[in-house]
Amino acid sequence: MLRGLEERLRLALEGTETGFWEWDVATDTVEWSDNMGPLYDLPRGTQPNGIADFLDRIVHPEDRERIAGIIQTALRDVTGYEFDLRVALPDRGERWLHTRAQVLADEHGRAARIIGLLSDVTERRYREEARVFLDTASQRLAAPMDPVRALEEVAQLAVPRLADWCAVQLEQEQVAVAHVDPEKVRWARELQQRYPPDPDAPTGAPAVIRSGRSELYPEIDRALLEAAALDEEQIQLVRDLQMHSVMVVPMTVRDRTLGAITFVWAESGRRYTGRDLELAEEVGRRAGLALDHARLFSREHRTAELLQRALLPSRLPDLPGYELVVRYVPSDARDHAGGDWYDAFFLPDGRVGIVIGDVGGRGLEAAATMGQIRNALRAYALKGVSPAEVIDDLHALVDQTGGEIAFVTVVYVVLDLATGRGEVATAGHLPPLIAGVGFVDMPRCPPLGFGGATDCESSAFSLAVGQTLWLYTDGLVEGRKRPIDTGLAMLADAAGRAEGPLGAIADQLLVSLPAARDDDIALLGLRRVG
Repeated sequence: MLRGLEERLRLALEGTETGFWEWDVATDTVEWSDNMGPLYDLPRGTQPNGIADFLDRIVHPEDRERIAGIIQTALRDVTGYEFDLRVALPDRGERWLHTRAQVLADEHGRAARIIGLLSDVTERRYREEARVFLDTASQRLAAPMDPVRALEEVAQLAVPRLADWCAVQLEQEQVAVAHVDPEKVRWARELQQRYPPDPDAPTGAPAVIRSGRSELYPEIDRALLEAAALDEEQIQLVRDLQMHSVMVVPMTVRDRTLGAITFVWAESGRRYTGRDLELAEEVGRRAGLALDHARLFSREHRTAELLQRALLPSRLPDLPGYELVVRYVPSDARDHAGGDWYDAFFLPDGRVGIVIGDVGGRGLEAAATMGQIRNALRAYALKGVSPAEVIDDLHALVDQTGGEIAFVTVVYVVLDLATGRGEVATAGHLPPLIAGVGFVDMPRCPPLGFGGATDCESSAFSLAVGQTLWLYTDGLVEGRKRPIDTGLAMLADAAGRAEGPLGAIADQLLVSLPAARDDDIALLGLRRVG
């Protein structure tokens, strides 16, 4: 009966790749079940010669200190433990084993024996790490960025989780390479210049780009290098780079191959398996999507920026007795062109109209909306009506679009150059500032796009000789971590204390005031000089 139970236990342990072990602390004797050896890539029935032999000969060098500390804590506190450890198997790659142990005490309460089970948890560890890796990759690649930056992200993500080396190639151009050692990255770029890829090469990235099919080379040997038609100098370079195992996967999107990613195990001596290739192919698929999106973002940004620049006035009018400066600063994000704009123009009665505005959103839609509102405002202003009536006309126009224009703020100033007297009206925009005096007090009127706006009202102000009027968009004073009231107070203080040429003051405000460059900024200054 006992022998039958032992046999069933042995079959159960071997069938689940689980081993049983026991360590006698006093005699430093370790006994394993027969199937423990193969789990560590050792002959069946192998027994370690004590715990020190186990740590030195079997445990991965990077894990030894950690595991030795766990064992010492268990002996001291007479408590059980469990941990994962790595084993590098020549034919099966890196494996992960999990051990769970219980400490048995003697009559004095000291640790006498430790018994435990060891099981192969490689598949579980691989699934967990692959999921975390792909989640991280997806999050980082989801951010809008230029195409080259997207590919650099791919290469950097792979090192060291999937490779010692990683290179990303588009047709005949290698656009990104990563290694834990920056000096080797420089070296790799030099090699790329000396040996540019042959587009007709039978293997490697060019072949993968042509075919859209992955390549896996678990072990790089001379026969493989010669089959790739490498000369002796190139073969020596591969040896110098310590290339040990390679896989190349396509970057695909919508049945198109945009490029290829090469993963290389070198100094670590690890080997790729079919399971690694599956993960790399998923990385390639996501990288292809990221690259495609990045190209679309870049194309749209360039188009929107060209449209926006075309719609902004190429030059502003010369205003007798006044100095006029404008600044436009795109956000650091640069994901799309924004909708900030400015304008200045003469009216039929000789007065001048000055405008600054901000369209909600970014990209082509914002730029196109900005053009519509700018042209409409000019047309309404040329009728010679008050700023409030112009704003009312804009509200009526936007309401007629049925929600196509979602959110626009604008402030419109009409100034008599001879007297310095002006009128101003706003649609939800921040108030103009007279430096050293304060913000112009204006009746509130909602932004364009808010239906049902009541009649807006104008406010009067006067600009004396030597005074400066500032119009601006919210990117100058508002930030994610700073209340807008704080930013407005900072603007009033900085503008009130500033001296010197108007252009220099504008530049100084742009440097000192924004809490972050996460929004576009338009700034217009008008100084009465005579």
